[in-house]
Amino acid sequence: MINSQKKRQLRLALFLCLLLSTSAFSSPLFASATPSFCLAQGQVTKAFVTHVVDGDTLILKAENGEKDKSIRLVGVNTPELDHKEGLHQAFAWQAFQFLKSFEHKYIYYQEGPDKRDRYGRYLYYLFDIDRISIGSQLISQGLGYRIAIPPNIKYQSCLIKAEAQAQEQQLGVWRKKQQWQPQAGFVVANVTITSVTRNRGGWWLKTKQGLVINLPKVYADQWSESSAFHLEGQRLQVRGWQYFRASKKAEHKSWVLLIKHPNDLQLVLE
Repeated sequence: MINSQKKRQLRLALFLCLLLSTSAFSSPLFASATPSFCLAQGQVTKAFVTHVVDGDTLILKAENGEKDKSIRLVGVNTPELDHKEGLHQAFAWQAFQFLKSFEHKYIYYQEGPDKRDRYGRYLYYLFDIDRISIGSQLISQGLGYRIAIPPNIKYQSCLIKAEAQAQEQQLGVWRKKQQWQPQAGFVVANVTITSVTRNRGGWWLKTKQGLVINLPKVYADQWSESSAFHLEGQRLQVRGWQYFRASKKAEHKSWVLLIKHPNDLQLVLE
């Protein structure tokens, strides 16, 4: 027979198991919901979400009567949503549905130092009604990737933690290995650097995969000469937007990946 003390211990253990399986502690959103994680720093402005376009773009109507603005979330890039044929990238629909949960609701925002992108969209950090970063919530669920584009890098340390959580739990986009693919657009891939050179276009990192990574001259102050050359021989996880560089010379034809901040070059520990 089990004595009364052991019975109490057994009941307590069962209660704790039940609590952990049903409470917020078991939710992938728990880390982003804690008060010390990814909260807005500084003043924020309240605005109304009129429409959600995709996982990282929405339309805001400011309270001061300004016209509706197209907003691009800072620090996160979600998989592409195909509005024409419905051929969405993996987890693009889930990211869209998450952001859509804020449609017709009030949220908060902060402007980035660089206020617009090349498409004319305003670059904002967005926060829910509890002032928790919406971008970090997307990233912590594996519904998007962290990206660093200076000078809009205010919440990078927070987003790095959110992404590490998603990677560790293999959530969403992290369910598959990040293998490089020769395709235009945003990519995250593990590569090995074979050589590092520098010219008037910035730093150029060749890889075993045939990809060439460009650290543009305009962002050259982000890397010291020693740190850039130290990348040779390293296995890295890299991320950014890539394009195919055409040239009359066969040796100059290649896929090129633009990287603008050291946070988007991370050592792979295997």
